[in-house]
Amino acid sequence: MLMHLTGEMIHGQTCSTTSSSDPCYNYTILDEYWRDIANYYYSSGNDSLVEWRGWYRLYLGGLSAQMSEWCVSTTHCGGETGLSLSGSHPRLQDGVVTREVVGTNDWVWMWSSSSCGSYKSNSIRVKACPGDYYVYELVKPNTSIPRPMYCAVAFQNISSDPCYNYKSLDRPWRANNESGTYICDYSFSWNGWYRFFYRGMNIQLPETCVSSYRCNTQIPLWLNGPHPQTEDGVVIREVCGGTYWTQCCDYKTRPIRVKACPGNYYVYELVKPNSWCAGYCTNISTISQPISTISPAITTRTNNTLSKLLKLLNCFFFFTCNLPETCVSIYRCNTQVPLWLNGPHPRTEDGVVIREVCGGTYGTQCCDYKPRPIRVKACPGNYYVYELVKPNSWCAGYCTNYDPCINYNTLNDSWRNILSYGYIYGSSAKYDDTGVNWDGWYRLFLNGLSAQMPEWCVSYLTCGGFSSLWLAGSHPRLEDGVVTRDIYGSYFEQCSYYRSDPIQVKACPGNYYVYKFTRPDLSIPSPAYLRFTTPSVDPCYNYNSLDETWRATNYSYNSSNIRCDYSQGWYRLFYNGQSAQMPESCVNQYMCGTYIPMWLNGSHPRLEDGVVTRQVCGSGWSGCCTYRSFPIQVKACPGNYYVYEFVSPVFCGAYCADVTRLSAASSTTAATPTAFITPTVITTGVRDHCSELSCSEDEHCGEKNGVYGCLCNTNHSRWHSESFDFSETCESSSGSMSVSRCQLFEAGFSADILHLNDPSCKGTVRNGRVEFHFDNNEHICGTNLVANGTHFIYDNFILGTPRTEGLISREKILKLSFSCAYPQTQTLSMNVEINPLESIVHKSLPAGEGRYRVRMIPYQDNEFTRPFTGSLDAELNQEMHVEVRVEGVDSRQFALVIDTCWATPVKDPDYSLRWDLIVQECPNPNDDTVELLQNGVSTSSRFSFRMFIFTANSTKLYLHCAVQLCLLSSNHCSVNCNSGQHWRKRRSLDFHDSSSISMGPLMLSEGNTDKWVKDKVKVSKASSLCASLMVLFVFMMSFLILF
Repeated sequence: MLMHLTGEMIHGQTCSTTSSSDPCYNYTILDEYWRDIANYYYSSGNDSLVEWRGWYRLYLGGLSAQMSEWCVSTTHCGGETGLSLSGSHPRLQDGVVTREVVGTNDWVWMWSSSSCGSYKSNSIRVKACPGDYYVYELVKPNTSIPRPMYCAVAFQNISSDPCYNYKSLDRPWRANNESGTYICDYSFSWNGWYRFFYRGMNIQLPETCVSSYRCNTQIPLWLNGPHPQTEDGVVIREVCGGTYWTQCCDYKTRPIRVKACPGNYYVYELVKPNSWCAGYCTNISTISQPISTISPAITTRTNNTLSKLLKLLNCFFFFTCNLPETCVSIYRCNTQVPLWLNGPHPRTEDGVVIREVCGGTYGTQCCDYKPRPIRVKACPGNYYVYELVKPNSWCAGYCTNYDPCINYNTLNDSWRNILSYGYIYGSSAKYDDTGVNWDGWYRLFLNGLSAQMPEWCVSYLTCGGFSSLWLAGSHPRLEDGVVTRDIYGSYFEQCSYYRSDPIQVKACPGNYYVYKFTRPDLSIPSPAYLRFTTPSVDPCYNYNSLDETWRATNYSYNSSNIRCDYSQGWYRLFYNGQSAQMPESCVNQYMCGTYIPMWLNGSHPRLEDGVVTRQVCGSGWSGCCTYRSFPIQVKACPGNYYVYEFVSPVFCGAYCADVTRLSAASSTTAATPTAFITPTVITTGVRDHCSELSCSEDEHCGEKNGVYGCLCNTNHSRWHSESFDFSETCESSSGSMSVSRCQLFEAGFSADILHLNDPSCKGTVRNGRVEFHFDNNEHICGTNLVANGTHFIYDNFILGTPRTEGLISREKILKLSFSCAYPQTQTLSMNVEINPLESIVHKSLPAGEGRYRVRMIPYQDNEFTRPFTGSLDAELNQEMHVEVRVEGVDSRQFALVIDTCWATPVKDPDYSLRWDLIVQECPNPNDDTVELLQNGVSTSSRFSFRMFIFTANSTKLYLHCAVQLCLLSSNHCSVNCNSGQHWRKRRSLDFHDSSSISMGPLMLSEGNTDKWVKDKVKVSKASSLCASLMVLFVFMMSFLILF
């Protein structure tokens, strides 16, 4: 016999101490999970067959337990009749007491108004022990009771005060004045302590009978006993429910623990009701205003002020925020008078500008209040800086806004998947989005994949909650900006039973959406926002075949063999070897071999539509779309067939095959050739293999390694066959490239498996060539921009990978790498006179190569809005304004930097007589008339100087500038010329070969008062005032086949 002093469980052993006569220290442990009163399943247990000897201590799963002293209507405790104490447990000072034992059987409960105590068993002795546990002298129950079993109940240890550690349940629909729906609490996952609210106010469970069908459930649950006082601590209370008869407490579910808390509220340890559609009620007459309380040891609320401050700091230091340019409503931005910019933000080339600031006050005008103006500047990297000043008066504050496509929270909860339909697998609604502190914008993910909200009906108990929330309307397009969409919630098969608060949605570059989620309407039971993903591989070549004749729309069901679909994945339909598709119109009930035939509620997509989502209807007794199953994804495939992502429906139904629209089936083989990647499918049927191929004039249809494709004609040009006749065109920050389809096929590569670095950027077949394109706007395609010391290089590659899903593969991988490179700097002198509208210096370039150009333009005004257009009389000391601009490069990534500008009396930029205007990116310190207005911040640079002449009897000036391109991401494109240390070293990775651009001549006018000026200065009438530079876009390409 094992000695056991602490009372901890040693299963199946007898525990004793030296006090051998005291049952508190000499007992046998009984730990059998089926004795739990929560167990309402019938079983074969029978305690009348057990040889009971002595005293016992109860456990459940290692947790100290006790016999139930509360009737539970539907419990079986591992047998048929649950046995409980008919009376309360003794106290320590009571010693050993005798208690009656009663039995409850739900078969009796179903036909009687009082099942509790319907069976009387043999009495037992009970004793309360130090350490807060009980021991029982169990005996054989009355043998006339059907399979009796002693029941146990265990309560979790309370590690912290539940008055400060609870979950809030703000459920107005639980009030006893509500009805109309039947929400069952066995559908929810209960765990821990809860506090009830009614739209933010305190409310409590009723203590008196509630009529059936109130509280939006069938059996309303109420507390059979008074609430405790604060000094009572945690108490246990019986829970009753009224059923279809007149008795208020016909149904008794598991007891719960209750505690009264400081602040005049209660917390409840709620548990899942045993069975039937029952739900906890709240008493509308007990509503009271909540009183603020503070936990003595635990903080249960977020510091909102600190949270907002951190968000504001994030906005300024980590995100791209700026002042709004439109009216902001009063009291927004946490101030009385929100301040906004009354005018557009400047461009980078505008430099520092002054903008008026407005604020709306108590009147109807947006700009009632105007504080002091501020200065604003656009900076490289797509952000702004502001010289903020203290507002003159009023309680005013500067507002900010930000792009939600950049500033969003991520939501990556796997249970939000539309395929997480809990009620099919017996799970419960565990999540409730009314309890989430929604704050800002959110982007959805599923297992790391980008996801979006569904735009169609989804059944209840999906996505972790009870009511599934979906978007009532289509997602916006990029150009739509932020839109507002209604939100609907489902109730059983009723799609739009609930209507929640609308949310804002925005489409973002990169093919994703962001959502400004808000707290759903409290009248909706446990709502949860949904999401789904799109496929990561092409389902046209990764599907399962379904060739089952019973799916036909003309096949009636067999009552002895009802078909129900439970599969999930991508499928292609066949009928006796012929390619089939789902019907797009109503199918009669009991067809397709099932109770509920399912058809596509919408048309099939076209090839160019890609993967689309379609609603699925099930025909029933009341109409064609009596049932709505989960939506499915559909794709049209080359070869005139469709694939479907079938999911297990919410009822016994089957996906139908339309026998009125059959076509010849594509034939493929599962034996993959060594040098060609084939779909991993097996189908049957006969077809013309070449009918679906559009071979060009230089190709012909043929077979290679058991697969048909376009082969090259014998007279086909095979230049660069080792690179598949690769051809490219580079333009600015974009590129197009193509390869020969027939050469790829002959080498064992299918055109449809090729893509750029981004798998979504697939090729397009045109005239026998597979073409690809990328640019630096909305079609980046995984292109990388790097600098190697002499060039800026755009890198990408064409990749073809096998469609195999096994552990190993011996298929070849194709990789064609290519680059488009910019020489970062060039030198060019303009040899014509000034005319800013026409004169451009051209350089001939080989066909197909990229280009950009640099222009130098003089302006008449310091705002750079009026370029010189005709003859010019420039007077001595007249201020000249010059802009140097690069065109044809990505302004988001490059800046133009003037390194040096100088003047010569002749056209030769290398002439020995020269005067420096700009030296190493800063004005010549020996010429205080030079002002560098903008340099290294955008694709244009600006400076000014005052007109002069060379004293060596010359009246003409020619301007020359050495310019360079710089990567804005380096943050080293501009220099502070006022720091006193502006002579800096050349940056090898940011600046490269120098380039010069020249313009002139500039000549003095006769009106000059200086007597030594003899010649009239005129602007020549050449074809342009701007110099232009065409720079080659160097192309580099290599290819690689990996084995």
